[in-house]
Amino acid sequence: MQRLLSLPGRLLAGRDVPRELKLAAKMTLAGTLSWWAASSLGAHLPLFAVLVPLVAMTGDPFSVVSVSIDRILGIFAGVGIGIGLVHASLHGTVMVAIALAAGTAIGVLLRTSQRLNVQAAMSALFMIAVAGSSQAGIARIWETAIGAVITIAVATFVWPPDPVRELRHRLEQLRQQLALDLTALADELATGSGASSDHLDEVRAHSVDAIRHYFEVDPAKRSLRLSPLRRRDAPEVLDLDRRLELAARLYRHVRAVARDVADGRSRSTVLAEATRHLADAADRALAGESPHDALARAESSLGRADDPFLAIQLGQLLADLRARL
Repeated sequence: MQRLLSLPGRLLAGRDVPRELKLAAKMTLAGTLSWWAASSLGAHLPLFAVLVPLVAMTGDPFSVVSVSIDRILGIFAGVGIGIGLVHASLHGTVMVAIALAAGTAIGVLLRTSQRLNVQAAMSALFMIAVAGSSQAGIARIWETAIGAVITIAVATFVWPPDPVRELRHRLEQLRQQLALDLTALADELATGSGASSDHLDEVRAHSVDAIRHYFEVDPAKRSLRLSPLRRRDAPEVLDLDRRLELAARLYRHVRAVARDVADGRSRSTVLAEATRHLADAADRALAGESPHDALARAESSLGRADDPFLAIQLGQLLADLRARL
């Protein structure tokens, strides 16, 4: 019974439920408006108008207006394939085979992210099933167009993508991880235990995350330029850009220090002290606060270092921090 009660929590763990609920509400609104608009213009059962928001809207905070244009193009392509096949006098199995072959081939050109875009194939099959005649099939084109226009309008003006919120969230995660990783290295230096393989793997993973998050700033900027309700956030994105770049650079040094600590198994209370001060300085810098006092304490500790090689590595981290303030 307890396992059943805890199941919803496990299913929702790590997910942005409010954003997913907003996406569901936007799909519902766009689908309903598309049905109403197409029906008002004389369409009978305008399923394709409703299909567009269901397959085209995405939850990607860095997508331009959170709509996959490739998926919309896939639907139009599938409708076109279906109309052509409805005109032809083909056996049902042959028609389905051609629809799948042509639709998936187009999907290779219109792929979304790392996945094949199957919208053309699905729409072609759907068209064969519901068109009934070539005239009815042609009507699906303008139904789809109505759905596309309404989908883009709803995605643009109802809870548009918020890249600033997402960048803030990712920067905060990196800030906490960086402070924890440097503090763990300080503990390992103080005890002489050396960095564990698990900790090394975590530092590498966090470093990759930092680089990936920095590269996503450019899509965020494009999203802002094309979103009328988000353009005012452009100055904050520039500040987040600077801090995310700093996080990526700092993690490059943290990786090197973690590897050296693991290889050398050094014990140095002075370097442990310097590393803790650097963790404090990095935390302050990524939070947008002044790290100068923490940097001065770190520099003082490094001046008394008894391991020149590690002191150089930590000094490079300190220099990168100071150069980008």
